[in-house]
Amino acid sequence: MIRIFTLSVQFFLILLLISNSFSSEGQRTNFRFYQYNKENKLNEELVKSSRQDSLGVYYFATDDGVLFLHNDNFVPLILPEGKSNYFKELFKRKSGELLAVSDDAVYKIKGSFEKAELKLFIECNTDPSKPKYPKHLFEDQKNDLWITDYNHIYRYKGDTVEKFRMDEKNLTSSYIRSFQFLECDNGNLIVVSQKGWFYNFDSQNNTFTESDFNLNLIIHSSFKIGANEFLLGTSEGIIKILFDSQAKVIREDVITENIMASCFARISDNKILIGTWFQGLAELDIADKYSVSNVGGFPYFTVNDIFLDDFGKYWASTNSGAVLMEKKFFSYQFQSSNSEYIASIDLSDDGNVNFAGTMSLFKVNDKKDIERLPVNFEGSLHVFKSLGDLKLIGTEQGRLYVFKGEDLLLDIAVSNQAVTSIQIPSEQIAWVVANKELFEVNLSTGKVKSYLDSFRGKRIVQDICLDSKKNLYIGGEFKHSYLFKYDLAKDEIINISKPISFAIGEDFWVIDLEMNKDTLYMGTSEGLLKYTENLVERVDLGEMSNSEVNSVAIDKQNSIWLTTSKGVVRKQKADISLFTQEQGLPSKTFINRSLLVDSKNYLWVGTSNGIAFASVSGSILPTPMPLVYSADNEGKLILQNNSVSMRANSMLLLDVAASIYPQKQNKFQYCTINASQKNLDWKELSAKNQILLSDLKSGDYKICIRGKHEGNYTWSEHRIIPLVVKQVWYLSWYTILTEILIVSFLIYLTNEYSKRRTKMNLLALEKIVSDRTIQLQNANESLSTANIAKDKFLSIIAHDLRNPFNAIRGFSRILIKDSDSLTEEEKNELIETIYRSSDDTFKLLESLLEWANVQKGNFKLNVEEFDLKSLLEKNLSIHKSLGLLKGLEVKGEFDPVNVKADKAMIDTVIRNLMSNAIKFSFSGQTITLSLNRTNGFVVIKVSDQGIGMTEKQLEQLFKIDTVFTSEGTANESGTGFGLMLCKEFVELNGGEIWAESVKDKGTSFFFSIPKIK
Repeated sequence: MIRIFTLSVQFFLILLLISNSFSSEGQRTNFRFYQYNKENKLNEELVKSSRQDSLGVYYFATDDGVLFLHNDNFVPLILPEGKSNYFKELFKRKSGELLAVSDDAVYKIKGSFEKAELKLFIECNTDPSKPKYPKHLFEDQKNDLWITDYNHIYRYKGDTVEKFRMDEKNLTSSYIRSFQFLECDNGNLIVVSQKGWFYNFDSQNNTFTESDFNLNLIIHSSFKIGANEFLLGTSEGIIKILFDSQAKVIREDVITENIMASCFARISDNKILIGTWFQGLAELDIADKYSVSNVGGFPYFTVNDIFLDDFGKYWASTNSGAVLMEKKFFSYQFQSSNSEYIASIDLSDDGNVNFAGTMSLFKVNDKKDIERLPVNFEGSLHVFKSLGDLKLIGTEQGRLYVFKGEDLLLDIAVSNQAVTSIQIPSEQIAWVVANKELFEVNLSTGKVKSYLDSFRGKRIVQDICLDSKKNLYIGGEFKHSYLFKYDLAKDEIINISKPISFAIGEDFWVIDLEMNKDTLYMGTSEGLLKYTENLVERVDLGEMSNSEVNSVAIDKQNSIWLTTSKGVVRKQKADISLFTQEQGLPSKTFINRSLLVDSKNYLWVGTSNGIAFASVSGSILPTPMPLVYSADNEGKLILQNNSVSMRANSMLLLDVAASIYPQKQNKFQYCTINASQKNLDWKELSAKNQILLSDLKSGDYKICIRGKHEGNYTWSEHRIIPLVVKQVWYLSWYTILTEILIVSFLIYLTNEYSKRRTKMNLLALEKIVSDRTIQLQNANESLSTANIAKDKFLSIIAHDLRNPFNAIRGFSRILIKDSDSLTEEEKNELIETIYRSSDDTFKLLESLLEWANVQKGNFKLNVEEFDLKSLLEKNLSIHKSLGLLKGLEVKGEFDPVNVKADKAMIDTVIRNLMSNAIKFSFSGQTITLSLNRTNGFVVIKVSDQGIGMTEKQLEQLFKIDTVFTSEGTANESGTGFGLMLCKEFVELNGGEIWAESVKDKGTSFFFSIPKIK
């Protein structure tokens, strides 16, 4: 709690000191601030110093190295390995060379718009002859470079470093400050240490001699303000030191107390910015008795350094980041209050500016301060005009007050509506507009004459103005009655409205008139119109061309100034600039006819929140030429006139930036032109400031890019980038010519080939006819053979079916007729015979049905993966039992093997082959079931030692026209049709079936199945 209380007291005392340190006068210079800190990518916020190199690139010395600003990104420069990253100062030499001072070295910065580099310049801390912990650099009139460290001074000349030993009493207590260099115009060089000791450099003896003068104060900073005159920032305020021609102090003045200045920067000849250690930023006015005022709105307490860049902007280095400071174009700061609603502005005969609020009149003096005029009237002031000592005030209530000096001459009721415009051609006559009606007022008698009838009884008068010959021009309403002129000789008003050739609404009106030589400018509800003897035309204001213009003024450079709903607009030739509250305007609401330019070429603007002014005599600052980068991972800078290329019908993406900051205040336009184009069709870049080009035909183009910084800046010079759009290879002229030649040659070859082909086709056709005739004959023979085979097959089937059915019928009749005479044993024998015959017939029909389904395609495979070994073992077990009934040995031995097939079909094939082997074997013989792997297949083999077959019988196997009935060794019946079914099943599963046999020695059947890879 005690610590918190102590800190609070300290903070309060600092704030109290700050409030007492500065003058109570208003702010002298109106600044706009833009902060760079962690919120916008500046990770190291303790910034010691900042500078701009000769290319215009910005660098920042921080406690974490040197950073350079690349398109709103802070990029660290790579340090040599093992070197300190604590940097204290950046220094730009007269040659443009940029140096950086760290704890243990001085570096040169090799500038680049893409990637800057640090080059070791002077190695420090290495031996006693080199600087130890260098702090500050200075370059004298001879271009010698001076370096200070914690206690001594060094000079770098040529390629050598020379050390000047200083007294131990000069040992600095600051991390970043030691000696300050003061060089007079006559070449005298004085250094003052941080402890306040002064030394003069004796160039003849090449040594520093101690001066009789010392301050016994801590010296933080110095700044040259005259030939031999300097400001010193000390621990007890700012002190002005004046030297004579012998470098002796002849005058010492305390400018201001309690301001601990850390740095200085010049604003103008008489105004200086002051950075402080804990009091923020202040402004010193040398011409105004060294008055000091705080810079309002500056965001931080500690300022380490300030520098003025090439574009007139100030960069303040602080402990909390860098602050970009831009002088606002407009100022509205006065010593007196300036927040009143401005009803009217007028320029007096002596060139001074008078303006009026709703209740008071004011005069602006030479010091840009406000004086209230002692004029009293009733009602609310609406318009004010003066001529010499005459002052005319028109009120909201329609009254006209005429003053001569401070004396009221006349109080005239002109109308029951507000007086909106006044012109005074002479001391006897005034023209007055009230309630859209024009009046002539006699300033001697107070007589009022209405000219309503001159406008056919219509109230259309909006504004009036006088030319140099005191001719009166009258702004009206509507397309055919927008401008009139008063003919003094005839005392009549003439409609001089010219036909308008461009599109404009029927119902529009004139708001303000401004005469410039022989040209009349009209601010209207539909833009700015220019009226001359020959024609009337709309003035091009870019995107604001159709915007309502409330006020018009013209400065001494013939720039046109306007007020619109968007802000104050300046048009200088083709350049158009917009000024808003960001440039110092106190309000975005402007009063009609509230612009004027005074005799000193200051522009004055009346707003709803006070009056603002700006010097328009200075030149308009040019925006630097845009920087263009390739929008890819490399992001290379495209230099002026360096061409880029792309393919037709492809896309090209470019990034655009500017060397002036902040980047968000830049806007860019581009256009793409070829040799035949004359007009530039400018296009705004996207929010990302990127150019996307696509759909360009092949040819040579130029990409023109320009930039404009917000505020008092013109458009930049054009960045010209030649663009070559290459034709895609297949559309290039040489490719097309080659294609034509190839096509022509192909046509020739095709023609020749067609001739030969025709001849060959005739011969081939004859051969085809002959072959087709032979094929038809062969087909007829095959069809005849197939019919014969079918008939034979059907006869075999019929024969095989007839025999079992005859047996069934015969034995069944015996059982029916002779049942009583048959023994039980005979009956059982007949029944068994009938069963065997019907069972054989059923099997035959079942096989026939399955075969028929396969032929018709109705039999669907049910493929699955399974272990063939288990299926073989199951069949081996079944047929071992069947073999025992006939006295046969059935054996087999298998290894596990996985196959992918229809398991039921394979089971049927094995069962048929095993049954046939048993059927055609004799008692005592052996049947073997085995498998073998070969060439991606599994081969199953069923062999017996039975009756065998002849070669002729082998050839007739598996053929439909050779199916024959055969009996087994135990009179078993069979048709051979089961082998036909086996063949179909094996082939459906992607395999083959074949047989080997020797008559009376046995038969071996083989079939294959693809195995799983």
